[in-house]
Amino acid sequence: MKIGSKITLFYTSITIGINLLIILAFYLFTSRYINLLFDMNLCDKVYLTAQKHFEKDELDMRSYNMVKDKYLSLLPQASEIILNASDSASAKKVLDRYLTSKQQHQLYHNMVLFSKDRLRGVALYYPDNEGNFIVLVTAQNVYGQNLKKHILYLSLGLLLFSVLITFAVGHFYSERILSPLKHILVNLKKIRGNNMELRLTETGNKDELDDLVHSLNEMLDRLDRAFQSEKSFVSSASHEMSNPLTAIQGECEITLMKERDIKEYTDALQRIYSESKRMSLLIKHLLFLSRNGDDLSNDELMPVNLNRMLTDLVNIDARIVFTDQTSGPISIMGNPHFLQIAIQNILNNAIKYSEKQVDLVLKLVDGHPLIEIEDKGIGIPVKEIPLIFQSFYRASNTHEYVGNGIGLALSSKILHIYHAQITVDSQENVYTRFNIYFG
Repeated sequence: MKIGSKITLFYTSITIGINLLIILAFYLFTSRYINLLFDMNLCDKVYLTAQKHFEKDELDMRSYNMVKDKYLSLLPQASEIILNASDSASAKKVLDRYLTSKQQHQLYHNMVLFSKDRLRGVALYYPDNEGNFIVLVTAQNVYGQNLKKHILYLSLGLLLFSVLITFAVGHFYSERILSPLKHILVNLKKIRGNNMELRLTETGNKDELDDLVHSLNEMLDRLDRAFQSEKSFVSSASHEMSNPLTAIQGECEITLMKERDIKEYTDALQRIYSESKRMSLLIKHLLFLSRNGDDLSNDELMPVNLNRMLTDLVNIDARIVFTDQTSGPISIMGNPHFLQIAIQNILNNAIKYSEKQVDLVLKLVDGHPLIEIEDKGIGIPVKEIPLIFQSFYRASNTHEYVGNGIGLALSSKILHIYHAQITVDSQENVYTRFNIYFG
């Protein structure tokens, strides 16, 4: 079921429920009031009946005629029974047909209302100078019953009418409210991989739908960047993979063109081995880059002694000079293998692009470890510094050096997983400094 239909049905159901409660309360109230009016008329009728029969000798003609007129006009369909209370046996025989024992006992103190089948009645004990009498008046509330039926039918008709009106209004407004959302869905379906630059148009109402459109556009921006990054990644990866494969294939073709001595075969195999090793390392790095950050952050976490790890990394090259400015062992939680790869990649770049000493420093800043790696090599063009952590990106002054542009991207991903901040400061042909801060 669509949202518009759900809203319409929900709105209609709530309205029906509320109207039904109101109509039910109104019907019960009016029914009770109609019954109360009828009981009051019965009480007046029983008094008028008693006065008509027993007060003629005590009232003047004018007053008696007024009583008689009221008697005749009020509940003319009523039936009356007059009993002589002195004849208790006969009176009780009649009263037993209408009143309970408790009501008969109350009769001598108060007027008693009772019901008999479809009849409603009232009994009155009336002492008079001619004797003591019991007057019973019964009648069927035909007018009241008809009035209640009309009220019930009218209420049901109004309920049905309100249901139809509510459903129509609810459907209209649900369609109107959801119309911008449908427009958004239509435009979203138009966006494909070949037109990721398309964006949704905001309504300008500054409401929740505008917030939704804004969020969707931001998501589309991220998807577009990820899509373009993936295309670039696949293209660059294919290119980088093809280079060693082409070299291996070419080496094999040249070697097989004629008979060669053992040294030539050995040299060819050595070159093939070197290219295959390069391709194997590239594949490992690509697989690592494709892994989810959450998986890596929970992979074999343990305390890593930075002092010892950096001391071991000095053995990579004799030009690395390590300076430990801390007063004791410094440890962080992480995967020692991954952290070593991250820092070693930066050191390898420093060694590759510099022929001079590479300074490796460990210090504490605000109680947190900071690693500095500085070389006096070719440097990085200032405009290209923000780009060097992208996969397969290589600075414009590094084309004569062997590389594939994955090392720094790999280091950045690993250090980001362990919440380390990496900053770069460089001046072309002067120096390059990497700061790794574990905050």
